[in-house]
Amino acid sequence: MDKSRLSVVVYQRTGFALDPGDPAFALVELNRVLLEELIEQAAGQIAQRLDTLPERIRSSGTAVAAEVASQGMQRVVEMLAESRRTIAADTEQAHRRIAEQTERVIKDLARQVAQIAHAAQNLSHGAAVRARWFAAGAVVGLIVSTAAFVTAQLVPMAPLSGVHR
Repeated sequence: MDKSRLSVVVYQRTGFALDPGDPAFALVELNRVLLEELIEQAAGQIAQRLDTLPERIRSSGTAVAAEVASQGMQRVVEMLAESRRTIAADTEQAHRRIAEQTERVIKDLARQVAQIAHAAQNLSHGAAVRARWFAAGAVVGLIVSTAAFVTAQLVPMAPLSGVHR
């Protein structure tokens, strides 16, 4: 500290003359020492807080990542539930269509069997026996055809009914 220069500045501003041995300079020096200590303490506190900053940032980042993962998982669960509902509805609709088609085929089969039975009644006894055998063969053939048709309709649906919920 340049005491001569400070004495001139104090005289110019206040009109008081200070000599270099004035006790005011001791107070200035005391203030400087106190200020340096306070600066050192503040710097230490700042350094301490800066040292923990990376850990706080990492911790906050981990918490954010966990929250994002949780929300993402919740969305996936919701999408899976919606998919299951859609698959169940589609499966139910397919089963209804198969049942309707099977019912139509059975009605047609019953009508054809009735026609064959009526035709068999009109034939003579020997011809009636041959007609009965023919009708029995036709009925067996229609039953096998119906079973094959129903099986063909159900087989593509088998993977859907095997979906675990």
